Amino acid sequence: MIGEQLHTLETDVLVVGGGVAGCIAALAAREQGASVLVCDKGGRLAWSGSVGGGVDQFLAVLETEEEWDQPAYLMASVSQLTDGLVDLEVVERMVYELPRVFRRIEATGVRFRDKGADSYMRHRAFGLPGAYHVDFDGKKFKQTIARAVRRSGADDLTRCSVVDLFQVDGELAGALAMNIRSGDLYAIRAKACVLATGDVNRISRNVSDMPFATWHCPYNTGDAQAMALSLGGVLANMEFIEATLGPTGFSSQGTNALTGLGAHYLNRQGERFMFKYDPLGERARRSVLVDAVISETLEGNGPIYLDVRHLPAHELANIERTLEVDRHTVPGFLRQKGVVLAEEPIEISISEFSIRRSGVYFRGSGVVIDASGQIGIDGVYAAGDCCTVSAGIAGASSLGWIAGASAASYAKRRTSGAELPAARFASGRAALEELFDERRTTSYWEFEDAIRETVTRDVGFRRSEEGLARAREQIAALREMETELRAHDAHEASRIVEAVNIRAMAEAMAVAAQTRRETRGSSHYRVDYPAVDDAWNQVLGLRRGESGLERLVGPAEGPWKAMWGSSPVETDDVAGQGR
Repeated sequence: MIGEQLHTLETDVLVVGGGVAGCIAALAAREQGASVLVCDKGGRLAWSGSVGGGVDQFLAVLETEEEWDQPAYLMASVSQLTDGLVDLEVVERMVYELPRVFRRIEATGVRFRDKGADSYMRHRAFGLPGAYHVDFDGKKFKQTIARAVRRSGADDLTRCSVVDLFQVDGELAGALAMNIRSGDLYAIRAKACVLATGDVNRISRNVSDMPFATWHCPYNTGDAQAMALSLGGVLANMEFIEATLGPTGFSSQGTNALTGLGAHYLNRQGERFMFKYDPLGERARRSVLVDAVISETLEGNGPIYLDVRHLPAHELANIERTLEVDRHTVPGFLRQKGVVLAEEPIEISISEFSIRRSGVYFRGSGVVIDASGQIGIDGVYAAGDCCTVSAGIAGASSLGWIAGASAASYAKRRTSGAELPAARFASGRAALEELFDERRTTSYWEFEDAIRETVTRDVGFRRSEEGLARAREQIAALREMETELRAHDAHEASRIVEAVNIRAMAEAMAVAAQTRRETRGSSHYRVDYPAVDDAWNQVLGLRRGESGLERLVGPAEGPWKAMWGSSPVETDDVAGQGR
């Protein structure tokens, strides 16, 4: 049940989400002298977020003497890498911040190179024009960052879900949070806020059919995106999805490092097929790799295998050493399968998909931000995989620093925060208490399973007008079921909050996917519009309107913040309207 007492807290900057972006935002805000409170659903900040269990790569521009190792060189390729569907102003700010953020993270104690080594181990992958990926043993990456946050003097509130943000006279006032174990409620007064809750997972089925056994953190459920919509923010690129390739039967990543180190992909005939789909072969963008595996499978050339037998012995040894860094259970899984990578290929499959980064560096799906990280709402910023600019933990770190510093500067300019709206807190408590009404009959897992079934079947890797129309109808029907969701304890109440957000993001994805009548690889494949259409070299945004989601169209390149004041497109001919 919901706790009787309402705890009151006050801070300059509230950070919602304790992953990489949230922790780095907290460090940046503290460096400027702002008081900081990090609120996270996890039990320990050291293990929260998508890389709580470890990470093995960090995209870094180090500004060495190499021509390719400069921000300007990387920026010259961004438009081509992202199909132009990215806010170049924000990407440029992020890329130029990368070298400084890398050094700051290294200063916290993260070891990016082996002990005693004079240089970093770097490789080229995913279509990037240089060897930007730093390979390292990041098992303790998140723990190290979390310790730095605590040393900085920031406070953290764990096992707490932020269920609402409040404004007073157009300015941020604070938030309502709930402890997901005890049901205690917290009224948090804040002058500024950074949203950093990650991407949208648990939205489709996966190869294990276990919704919490996901590639990315299963507790990232579109919370920031939903809050941004409720405040009047804009979501963009929601039609684009991302998946990865992993060992068959294992719902997790584990082949990214292998691909970057030179693995080959083989079809059932033993053919190395990736060059049929991209001149870069296995070094193509992740979305190309996934699409190639889908195409080969549909053509009857599956199963697909990953082969590293051709690699030299020292690289095979490095693979064995680093394979468990990102997901420490992968080596055990391979041992149980009886697979020895040096002797035989391993069968791979496609993971579930998420609304995240569409397999493309820099092009994110989520909240539209400007170069300061602001979402178009005074005092509210965002960073990480919940945003329209993203680049894994590197992007989360760079934009996290930018958003945290911006939020601290904004908070300093406010002499005092707005008073918390008592009526809104009362209604928020009432809404949570209603979840325990015995007349409600539907469990969150039944509700979520229905979302995943609809999304997987009709908004999946291959889309059509008929399927998307059916999905929108069924997702709308699920919205009506939200008043029937029943919780038996605070944990289930928090799961209902997540499930409602997942459904809202499924609706946004379906609306955007139906509107974009063209194909952009596996991230958005319309079987009825199978080609790229130049008329769609523009961004599709979504905003909450009086009768549902409003569609906005903006320029493909350049600042997207103009979308915040755009008029919605009313007709179905969005591409024509945007020309």
